[in-house]
Amino acid sequence: MSTVAHANGLGADQLQLNSSAGFAGLRHHSLLIPSARSTTRDERADWVRAIEADLGLDYLAVVATTGEMALQGPALVVMDADSTLFTGEGIDMIAEKAGTQDEVAAITASAMRGELDFAESLRARMGTLAGLSVSVLDEVREVYDFSPGAADMVEAFHRYGIKIGVVSGGFMEIVEPKAKSIGIDYVLANRFEIEDGRLTGRPLGEIVTGESKEAALVRWADELGVSTDLCVAMGDGANDIKMIRRAGIGIAYMAKPALREAADARIPFPNLAAGADLTGPTSTLINR
Repeated sequence: MSTVAHANGLGADQLQLNSSAGFAGLRHHSLLIPSARSTTRDERADWVRAIEADLGLDYLAVVATTGEMALQGPALVVMDADSTLFTGEGIDMIAEKAGTQDEVAAITASAMRGELDFAESLRARMGTLAGLSVSVLDEVREVYDFSPGAADMVEAFHRYGIKIGVVSGGFMEIVEPKAKSIGIDYVLANRFEIEDGRLTGRPLGEIVTGESKEAALVRWADELGVSTDLCVAMGDGANDIKMIRRAGIGIAYMAKPALREAADARIPFPNLAAGADLTGPTSTLINR
């Protein structure tokens, strides 16, 4: 059984450990700690890493939250699509239909490690798809599967009144219908240019980059009238770093090394429901 630990500096009168059943087979432990002094984000991240290192468990996720985030949870959660909300990389799956899967997968992996400029890498990958029938997108969408715990995560966040956005370097034609089917509130992704029912191998409009992801988080937070300090961002690749550092809490989900180092918390096991247990409102988590 995977475990989520949620430590909160709430100014409690005394230390209090609460355990409860989490979502989708998780076990949740919440430790309320008196706030003797203010802590920085980096200090809290160092504490989390120390706990992870001491326990050395590959099925443990830990986060430290303070203030309003600890009491009320986030107002907005923004997450990546490929290899986060969904198990696969959409463009790799499309490339399989074009017979260019190995070439595209190698470029994707390098871009996610932060070794290539994302926009340039995407143009190179899309170029290998020129001439494919648009019907291929329907075929890929059918096998573009959600990560384990995705529906539980969305249901849990919505139960608390928390909005969820997906921002992706993938493609609206695949991401949006699936994301909307489980209740995702906002979606931003790239689009294919299509002529005569076939992909041209070029994007339609501006490419969604790491900067675009950060900007979307800020825009959606502004629309809700909340600070980005009350947002959570989650992703797996280097193009998610700006977004997770802009949010109040950044979570690396089954992530590449570059993102793991930048994140406040890491989910090293395949269960997105852990995101709701990590960052949901303390009062509801410890009393359910």
